[in-house]
Amino acid sequence: MESKESRPGAVGLENFKLKELQDKVDALGREIERGVSLEDFFAQEKILKDFAAKRFPDKVELYGLIYRSRFKRLWEQFRNLKIEFKEE
Repeated sequence: MESKESRPGAVGLENFKLKELQDKVDALGREIERGVSLEDFFAQEKILKDFAAKRFPDKVELYGLIYRSRFKRLWEQFRNLKIEFKEE
């Protein structure tokens, strides 16, 4: 039985999934800059976190380290507001 990494196209699929996630993260970052409400942001971020968990189930903890810290930074930078995520 071949490992997932040795299958043809496995790297391409991983790159596609990562680009897909990054595009969604970038879009939510732009929403923060444009003035999305906190309520809408947290609803969208929950959907995004679930999306990431389905695409990368073995790397869920990295989502918080990478993307949630980015969202916190954007809220401070563009909205002058410190936010916290309830699950942390």
